[in-house]
Amino acid sequence: MTDTATAGQDGENEARGAGHGAGGRRAARTWPLARSGNLEYDRVLFFSDAVFAIAITLLAFDLPKSGLRHVFLGLFSFGISFAVIGLFWLGHHAIFRYITALDRRLISINLLFLGFIALLPYPTRLLSQSSAQPHYAAVIFYAACGAAAGLAEGAIWLYATRPGSGLADPSAAAVRRHYALRIARVPAVFLISIPFALVTPGNAPYIWILIIIVGIVINRFSPPPEEAEPIGGQNHG
Repeated sequence: MTDTATAGQDGENEARGAGHGAGGRRAARTWPLARSGNLEYDRVLFFSDAVFAIAITLLAFDLPKSGLRHVFLGLFSFGISFAVIGLFWLGHHAIFRYITALDRRLISINLLFLGFIALLPYPTRLLSQSSAQPHYAAVIFYAACGAAAGLAEGAIWLYATRPGSGLADPSAAAVRRHYALRIARVPAVFLISIPFALVTPGNAPYIWILIIIVGIVINRFSPPPEEAEPIGGQNHG
């Protein structure tokens, strides 16, 4: 029995030594910390949903209380941000149907994304505080925040689904391009609107409608393959 325990301990020490060898420290840092179905994995998703919910709630708190023009601009800005945050939440929900494990880097990228989501009520308030029309600086700031959030969400997807990461279901390879395109359209449209904001800041927010239109075009010309998707750790046809 002693020999067996000693052999087991030696094997464990060898494994640890290998982990600290060439590339061992990096492998230890990037090894998945939590997998789908475990409490630690669920905590990350619950926290993410809470940030989305709080961000949307703050949009309502920032609505103007008086002045017809201010109320109208406030409701207009609220509608824009509600739709934007809602689209980000739908995208986040969709990609985490395929992301089945988390490591420190992925958690950090997700936190960065959530930071931009939590920030969105502030540029929304700046949009609603304009008197006659949105100031170009407010529109540019909002577009920059939206683009940053979109880029962070894209980083989550591309990092988790890269070959050999071990963080995504194998079925993610078939839809990697489709979701990458859908995510990329958001920062692309926001960045395109920035030059327009310098010329016609009042019309620049209407360019953001292209996010929905481009999404429809992507679904039409680059649809995801018809296959089972992982839901709750199982594949459903």
